[in-house]
Amino acid sequence: MKAVILTLLSCFILSLTACEKITVPPEQEEPQEEQKQPEDNGRQNGNENTQTMTMEITAGGKTITATLADNATAKALAEKLKAGPVTIEMKANGFEHYGPLGFSLERHDMQVTAVSGDIMLYNGNNICVFYGNNSWSYTPLGKVDGKTADELKAFFGTGSVTVTYSMKQ
Repeated sequence: MKAVILTLLSCFILSLTACEKITVPPEQEEPQEEQKQPEDNGRQNGNENTQTMTMEITAGGKTITATLADNATAKALAEKLKAGPVTIEMKANGFEHYGPLGFSLERHDMQVTAVSGDIMLYNGNNICVFYGNNSWSYTPLGKVDGKTADELKAFFGTGSVTVTYSMKQ
């Protein structure tokens, strides 16, 4: 029994010394792998040739801008809008204004909680602009630039509104 205890004690002491930090001189350090930078959703950062896609949203004689997401669906929307503006009737439901685009876009839906300013594709053919929150399965299209929830509510109003989407020239 004494031999077993001594063996266990020896193993314990060896395990403690094995955890000691070993310092490697700087000249012997292995080069560290360069860390990847997070994606910037299409914002220009000087290291890439990506261009920000800016969309204009016009309602009631007022225009706001939105930055489109860096994904295939938003790029397809931009191509449609480059061919000409799209005007649709949008309805309110308390946390967003939504309406049919009149054409379908490829869906890449994901479960998200949309927040104020988010622009989402719903069911492949409806555009939603949020001034409240909602969790659902959407394809992100972009984000309204620099508007608060109250400013977006005021921009769209409380009922149905005719809205024109176009690419910024």
